[in-house]
Amino acid sequence: MTALLLTAVFLVIGAILLFNRNGFMAITDIQDDIHGVEMENETLITEIDSLHRIIYLLENDSVYMEKRVREILGWGRQGETVIKFMEPDTE
Repeated sequence: MTALLLTAVFLVIGAILLFNRNGFMAITDIQDDIHGVEMENETLITEIDSLHRIIYLLENDSVYMEKRVREILGWGRQGETVIKFMEPDTE
């Protein structure tokens, strides 16, 4: 009888440790969420670094700035042929 009671108590304590809102399962879910946010943060840091580089080039490299402006506006230098690619209709 005592062994059965001890087993029941351990099972209840184990279930509480696993499934309550502060239990091992909840902690694992939170750790997964943290990992996902850290990965997203690293991606955003990389994107920010890339944008900082573009800003630096636009502010300090006139050749780069001219290239970007000509790409955006579709302009070409005298004697160049500008080829524009159109997005296909999705309808």
